[in-house]
Amino acid sequence: MSESTNNGSTPAPKAPETNRSHRNRRRLVLLGSVLVVALVTMGMTALLVNILERRHEGEQFAFQTVQLTDESYDPAEWGKNFPLHYQMWQATSEMVPTDHGGSKPVQVTMADGTTRTATESRLEHDPRLVTMWTGYPFSVAYREARGHAYMLEDQRLTRRVLEFNQPGVCLNCHASTYPVMKQLGDGDINKGFEIMNKMPYEEATKLAEHPVACIDCHDATTMELRITRPAFAEGMKKLKAHEGVTDYDVNRDATPAEMRTFVCAQCHVEYYSRARARR
Repeated sequence: MSESTNNGSTPAPKAPETNRSHRNRRRLVLLGSVLVVALVTMGMTALLVNILERRHEGEQFAFQTVQLTDESYDPAEWGKNFPLHYQMWQATSEMVPTDHGGSKPVQVTMADGTTRTATESRLEHDPRLVTMWTGYPFSVAYREARGHAYMLEDQRLTRRVLEFNQPGVCLNCHASTYPVMKQLGDGDINKGFEIMNKMPYEEATKLAEHPVACIDCHDATTMELRITRPAFAEGMKKLKAHEGVTDYDVNRDATPAEMRTFVCAQCHVEYYSRARARR
């Protein structure tokens, strides 16, 4: 018999071990592909969840320890949600001279013989002011400024109020008047503003509980800046009308950058009060 040979025209069958090895390799490749797809899917899912969580966090301006409302007048309540901001507000009670002014505490004797902590008299440092303000309440009492935490106390105890019949309009920039105006106007701060202006100061100040605080500049729900002083809103409307802008509403039309200035400007201005209307 002649011996059988393989001349290349007919491939020799592979050994069972080789076929098994190829099948295992294909399984490993398939398994690896599935694993990679699964990991990529998990990664994309995790990324999507993270994006949604961050977006949700972006909608929440603070961790809500308490639910603030338009009736949350006490700044200490706001401080529960914004402790660092509240600490900064409390820091205005510090009386320390600084490179930018500050204040130096002195003891002042009141008319009833009691003493209180106040600041130095600017009239004593510059007597010319007395002459310049003759007939004006500032000619009898004008002290160095100190922090916002004292604005209501200092106004109530100044001789300009104790010795002169001042109107309620003076309270406008020295107290958290948003709740006062809202109460007097049954929810309408413009109406309440008109009523407060005409009240004697000694009556109006009894309605105020805090110096200017969080609610005077922020919406309690959104934390957006807002103007709460009707006089400033009216003044800006008239200014814009003079510039050719009609129907201007400062809370609706002011830019975010402008509002950062306006919320301070609504008190840090000199208002003109008509003798009768006190506005």
